[in-house]
Amino acid sequence: MTKDKKQKPIDSLEALLHRMMNRIRQSLELPAILSGTVAEVRIFLETDRVKVYRFDADASGEVVAESVNCDRLPSLLGQHFPAEDIPFVARELFLKVRQRSIVNVAAQQIGLSPLDCPETTEPLDENDIRFRVVDPCHVEYLTSMGVQSSLVVPILHRDQLWGLLVSHHSSPREVSERELQVVQLVADQLSIAIAQNTLLEQTRAQADQEATINRVAKLLHSMTEMQLQQALELTVSALQAAGGRIYIAPQNPDEAAQVFSCGDWGMRGEEAGEQGAGSRGEDLLPCPLSPAPILFEEHPSWQEWLNMEATVEEGKLVWAITDLYQATLQSDLAQAFFDAGIRSLLVICLQYRQQILGYLSIFRHEIDTETLWARRVNRNDPRNQCPVQSFEVWRELKRSQAQEWKTAEIELAQALSSHFAMAIHQYELYQQVHALNADLQQDIEERKQAEKKISALNAELEERVQERTAELQRANERLLREMSKRERALRARQQTQASLERLSRQSELILNSAGEGIYGLNSQGKITFVNPAAARMLLSGVTELKNQLMHKIVNHSQPDGTRYRWEENPIRATLESGAVQHISDDIFYRRDGSKFPVEYVSTPIREQGNIVGAVVIFKDITERQIVEQMKDEFVSVVSHELRTPLTSIRSALGLLARGSLNDQPEKSQRMLEIAFDNTNRLVRLINDILDIERINSGKATMYKQTCNAADLMSQAVDEMRAMAEKSEIKLELTTLSVQLWADSDRIIQTLTNLLSNAIKFSSPGFTVSLSAEVETRKEIDTDTKGISSSSDPCHSNILFQVKDQGRGIPEDKLETIFDRFQQVDASNSRHQGGTGLGLAICRSIIQQHGGQIWAESTLGKGSTFYFTLPISH
Repeated sequence: MTKDKKQKPIDSLEALLHRMMNRIRQSLELPAILSGTVAEVRIFLETDRVKVYRFDADASGEVVAESVNCDRLPSLLGQHFPAEDIPFVARELFLKVRQRSIVNVAAQQIGLSPLDCPETTEPLDENDIRFRVVDPCHVEYLTSMGVQSSLVVPILHRDQLWGLLVSHHSSPREVSERELQVVQLVADQLSIAIAQNTLLEQTRAQADQEATINRVAKLLHSMTEMQLQQALELTVSALQAAGGRIYIAPQNPDEAAQVFSCGDWGMRGEEAGEQGAGSRGEDLLPCPLSPAPILFEEHPSWQEWLNMEATVEEGKLVWAITDLYQATLQSDLAQAFFDAGIRSLLVICLQYRQQILGYLSIFRHEIDTETLWARRVNRNDPRNQCPVQSFEVWRELKRSQAQEWKTAEIELAQALSSHFAMAIHQYELYQQVHALNADLQQDIEERKQAEKKISALNAELEERVQERTAELQRANERLLREMSKRERALRARQQTQASLERLSRQSELILNSAGEGIYGLNSQGKITFVNPAAARMLLSGVTELKNQLMHKIVNHSQPDGTRYRWEENPIRATLESGAVQHISDDIFYRRDGSKFPVEYVSTPIREQGNIVGAVVIFKDITERQIVEQMKDEFVSVVSHELRTPLTSIRSALGLLARGSLNDQPEKSQRMLEIAFDNTNRLVRLINDILDIERINSGKATMYKQTCNAADLMSQAVDEMRAMAEKSEIKLELTTLSVQLWADSDRIIQTLTNLLSNAIKFSSPGFTVSLSAEVETRKEIDTDTKGISSSSDPCHSNILFQVKDQGRGIPEDKLETIFDRFQQVDASNSRHQGGTGLGLAICRSIIQQHGGQIWAESTLGKGSTFYFTLPISH
């Protein structure tokens, strides 16, 4: 234990403590208390420097108060020290056992005086000081600072190590027990002052928050005028943010969203009085679902992003994003935020009684921070094992730092958002009541105006004049804005060069994504660029086609196969005269020698009025020509089928019209019957054509329902019984009671059509039979016309059979008879009244039901028509 060289009077110690307590009681500001404390302690201890060292959250620290005697030691006020200067073990002893340390560099000793026992945490004698040899690294540290003796006493606050009260002396000096007690009492008083100051700052902060909330509420809760813009600006200022934004979602489909913003999200001068969407360019984002730009609160990526981000508290729609660079932002949203320089974002969903009204967004920019360090940290020695050689002051500048949202700021923003939501809801209710009152007042005025028609006409005329004047004013304003835009466009030309590379990349992406072939030529006809689609159609690589003469590569020919000479090529005409060529039926050749018809457009490329090349866009029209050929064949067949009965009708009616058969009533009657029969055949033909087209195009609705196969078979046989009796054909029916999910009328139509064909092509006295059986998913092998079975019971079918004993069908006709106008014997079919479309209609109906239809036949013995339908489960 050390002793005083010079015993201080007891009254001076009491006076020191008395002045300290009075200073703490009289002053509410902690900096003033700390400044006075270090001055009093330095005078009391008669040392060269006394300072208060406060710890930061990362264990580094800053000298927040200091008193130096006549510049005998350099000032450290405002300087930071790295966390490595005070090891973690030392900080733990300062906190847990309130250890004090006294270092005498000359004696190479350090005295440790804990107030609590390290093992039991029981209080110890405060005069108990234990000496040991000081660590050499500690000696080097103090020596580099110019210090020969030091005293360190911890300052605690709420069971946390708040800081240290430190005394430094440039020469060796002993510390007495009494001095240690006094410094400890001063540290205890500082703990009280810190607690009082913390409570004061909390009270002030709470008072400021309440004042801010009251001012915002006063601006918002007005039934006649809701000052949202002023309330938003006050909110941004209170949260020390760079800007903010209120998005009010439309409550009706025909309404537009309202947007209020300030700061970098603020509106332009000419739009400052407007409320609505799109106040600034950065507010609008391209939407993948719509060609028009939209507000980012309405963009699909906005809600998806918020759903991925964690809220500040479960159950509350509040998002505090400290650093947008670390957020899971979609590219379009990220670009909008980064273009505006937004780094930190606070988003609160405006909600009133489960109704979402919109969003309140507050943002901050990134900032630069500067720290004054007492010495440069040795990053290669993280455990501080090497002695410190220099305490040269240096400034550390950190650029582009994100600002963290504090808990108090988030709570204030939540409180303010509640007032915003309540005010918006109340204002909407007020607007609704006001609208109802306005409608009522309008009805009253209309009744009054009915009594004063002349006055109303004059008022209407005056109103039209005012409207016309307003339109002219708006037109003038638009003209002024257009002139302003043109001036801005002239200034924007300087930025065009920077955008060329990006536009070039976009153009390349468009060319690569195009489905049609595109290639560019220079003035000599050589390929300058070609997209993958063109290379794919020509069976070549993109790089292989570059710098080649396209005329030789594609072997460009006319529709009849005659190759163009380069002088006659339409594309050369584009290069020479600039004429746009639209060619619809030329021929290109692929690399393997195969050819394909193309439709292409060649357009000149002009630069400063000169033609420097051409762009050719072409596509393969092979499939289109096939479809056109099929249409031509169909029209030819239909015209033939129509012309035959029409010719017969015309001949019969011509004979009757000329009176050539007036004296031959039997022949006249026969001519009428021929005309009538052919007219019926025309009607059936047209009805069948329309019917099959509606079924194939999906325009004919299938009214499917649960029906019994036995009922459908019986009804079809009943309908065909009269025809069978007339042709002396016997009908046999073997029913099967199975439930089907089908259109009953269409299935009966199929059965009657097949029975009708069987009766027509059977000789008198023969039998036509209709039967059905259940099979387990029998499918037709299209190569062998055979049937393959599946063991899956959930896909069972019913197999219908219509069998006759006619002359049969040739094997090469078994598949084509289901095509349109395909008949085994066309002449006999017309004699029987057929149109050649019945089997095609049957196939379309069965395919619409998910079934299959086919025929089997033996010449001279008869034919059997099969079709399947799925059984309803």
